[in-house]
Amino acid sequence: MKGDTYFTTAPWCAIFVAWVAQQAGLRAKVGTDAYTPTWAAWYASKGRWHTTPKVGAIVFFDWGGSKSRVNIDHAAIVEKVNGDGSIETIEGNSSGRVQRVHRSSSIVGYGYWA
Repeated sequence: MKGDTYFTTAPWCAIFVAWVAQQAGLRAKVGTDAYTPTWAAWYASKGRWHTTPKVGAIVFFDWGGSKSRVNIDHAAIVEKVNGDGSIETIEGNSSGRVQRVHRSSSIVGYGYWA
């Protein structure tokens, strides 16, 4: 079993997204999983996995660029879709904090909850 300090240093991007969903009363629709590949697979199993951005969707990234769900390393919430196809996100564990980020690459796909 991992010690208590593991949880204070573990990656927390998906935990942040799940917390936001819980606060909004949407946990059952958004789903929750601290392991991003499993969470993306959950969306796919429900027929809610897409490659087109949509405001409010959960976006999943693979920093290695593989475009494979099994290699996803990060999750965030799409706040805005720009005309050029890039997105603005709200992210937890982005440089160790919660922040808005402009993204245009490393996107594997999107989980639609609505």
